Amino acid sequence: MLEAISILLAWLLGFLLIQALDPVGSIEPRWAAVLFKAALGTGVGMGVASIIFLLLDVTGAASPAAILGIDIGLVAVLAWHWFRTRSNPGAPSSSDVRAPGFRWTWLLALAFGAVLVISLARLVQMAIALPVGEWDAWTLWNLRAKFLAGPGDSWRYALSPLLYGTHPDYPLLLSAFVARVWEAGGGVNEIAPVVTAFAFFAALLALLVSAVALLRGAASALLAGLVILSTTSLLLWTPAQYADIPLAFFYLGAVALIFLGESARGHAQFWAGLCAGLAAWTKNEGVAFLICILIVFLTLTLWQRRTRAAIIRAGWLLAGASPGVLLTLWLKFWLAPPVNPLSGLSHLYDASRYVQVAEGFFKNLLNLGSGVSHPLILLAILGILLRWKVEERYKWPLLISTTSLVLVFLTYCGELVMTPWSLDWQLQTSLDRLILQVWPSFLLLFFVALRNVADVAIPSAPVKNTVTRKSPAVSGKRALAGRKLKGV
Repeated sequence: MLEAISILLAWLLGFLLIQALDPVGSIEPRWAAVLFKAALGTGVGMGVASIIFLLLDVTGAASPAAILGIDIGLVAVLAWHWFRTRSNPGAPSSSDVRAPGFRWTWLLALAFGAVLVISLARLVQMAIALPVGEWDAWTLWNLRAKFLAGPGDSWRYALSPLLYGTHPDYPLLLSAFVARVWEAGGGVNEIAPVVTAFAFFAALLALLVSAVALLRGAASALLAGLVILSTTSLLLWTPAQYADIPLAFFYLGAVALIFLGESARGHAQFWAGLCAGLAAWTKNEGVAFLICILIVFLTLTLWQRRTRAAIIRAGWLLAGASPGVLLTLWLKFWLAPPVNPLSGLSHLYDASRYVQVAEGFFKNLLNLGSGVSHPLILLAILGILLRWKVEERYKWPLLISTTSLVLVFLTYCGELVMTPWSLDWQLQTSLDRLILQVWPSFLLLFFVALRNVADVAIPSAPVKNTVTRKSPAVSGKRALAGRKLKGV
């Protein structure tokens, strides 16, 4: 019971934090705005709750009373702030005026609902069959969660150099949140990691659908949902309880908020920075994402605008990213054992390794799905039918996000080339997950660049012939004016 309460409090904490600094403003449709804030709040809430727990754990103050007491206090304050300010809605956004809807959206909704039910049934079946997750779950993430939830200074074992081969330098967001739930409930069980994994899956799906709905409409959003549910690796790694789904969530959140920052009169840049920082606090690959998006956003934003407003936007992004930056520095330089990231530098001169990584990349792309429902086939069909149309306000966010994701993936490829372990083994065990980390963000970019479904399906209203369809009075006046001109 206490475990469920602690999870609910974390979700409420995140949702109310999002409400306090609303990144969406008054963008339509409202259902998508609410869903976006609920999805973003789910991941942010679990991230913030994990940070609070770790600070309590390190200082020796972690206990069920302290965890639940702090959460209840924060939720109460934020709820009071929300109810006090909710009667003052923001000014209407420039995005409120939307194109006519697609008349077959209801059919897409039925298809999405059916595929979602089938996918959830499959995920539950897999979770029941293997409740402890796959290898990394119980040798890395959940093992460290058990140390963090242990008595006294046992949290130090989660960062022990004796955990050689299981990445003792890895960030602690996922492990700390699971440990927090165990500590609040007073015992270790298999439910907390499973619920955490499913919560991030649901939040990722809802975030993608709602973000596309806010940017490109409901029909495009449902198509995006169908494409991501056709991704085999997503359905495979969710019940495995790995950190790649949470990492993909924070990548997607940062990218979506960069786009929404062009439309909403909110604090989208702050939340984009926070998501990037939490990505760095989730997994080592997130550090590369944080660095890339900070450099690209600051460079392109300041180069494009060179105004005080651009400096303010960059400041919001840095303010949001600062918790993740500080936590990562604390972990890497003070808590975790030192790691040499350049141990495989000599491999950079081996051209065959680049070929091997490229072959593995294309092979894993083909394994994203199967049959006619393969996501790449679906995207190709949509690209041919709808074609491309990028709105002017989205061109710079698209450039920033695309550049950041390309740099991140090139970093992944460089890490694979430099790996001191067997390259074949690394490609077989990790490359599909590396692709999955950036895949939802790529889908968002794809559907932002794609034409709105309604733009293609609903032709514009025919323009009336103002020459032949005039009232007699107007025609008579214009004829008289013409005769007068001739007389002149």
